[in-house]
Amino acid sequence: MPLNSRDRFFSCHTADKYALYLWQPNRSAWGEDEPIEALAVWDITSPSPYLPSQDPSGKGKPDDRLEGPRVVRRFSFTDLDFYRIRQRSTPVLRGLGLDEGHVYVIEEDHRWIVGQQAGHALPRLHKVKTIGIPFAIGPMWVDSCGADGDNSMSFCLRVSDSRHHNLAPCWRHEEFPYLTIAEARDDHAGVVFSARHCFMLETISINLKPKVHMTGPGYEISLRDDLWQQLLANGKICGDERWLVGQNFNQDVVIVHFDRGEKDAKCWKTIVQGLKS
Repeated sequence: MPLNSRDRFFSCHTADKYALYLWQPNRSAWGEDEPIEALAVWDITSPSPYLPSQDPSGKGKPDDRLEGPRVVRRFSFTDLDFYRIRQRSTPVLRGLGLDEGHVYVIEEDHRWIVGQQAGHALPRLHKVKTIGIPFAIGPMWVDSCGADGDNSMSFCLRVSDSRHHNLAPCWRHEEFPYLTIAEARDDHAGVVFSARHCFMLETISINLKPKVHMTGPGYEISLRDDLWQQLLANGKICGDERWLVGQNFNQDVVIVHFDRGEKDAKCWKTIVQGLKS
């Protein structure tokens, strides 16, 4: 079925693997309630000149055993239930990851979350979790973070700032009470873009404006407030020290370029708009 605004589509890839997860509310005319979910991993090391978009009937499709991507593993509803990653009616899945032998499912849940992604039993803390599932038969990997191993409201802070798929994304609450919605890292340049949001805290009745930060060697600056509306409509940013890419609420892809001018080394400007995602 074609995707609409309520559907979820996540994908990731390495040099030799591609993973895809789809979540769609059931639009069946037969009254079925459970959402449609699919997770699959392909091996993409064998190139193929075949273009499916130019062959709607599929008559010219080559043998998968000879060329083109081949399925490494496809997960049924039973598999998703077994690994406890089936999202059902309240998806908390926030991303996918891959390494040599696993596909990783990254989940996130928060007490103050609202909208169709809000669960029926919200956690006491901001909880992030990663589940690693092997391509072959073997144990699953689970790493979860929501508190510092106790029952208090303290948060776990990793000693290392490294980012690995097998580690729960604790960086999302490193600046608590700010929650890091998204980040873009350029490790070679030592630059990190962080989009942080502070929910309205009931205990102190305050609502702080979302902020977009740029961190470099030895300093941190806050970018213009209007860039949040320009870049964070889908809660995702990417880029390096020269570019920052996001999407606005009109579904335009927005690219921000970092200029090094003679008078101002921090001049930001939107240079491309109008590319539909």
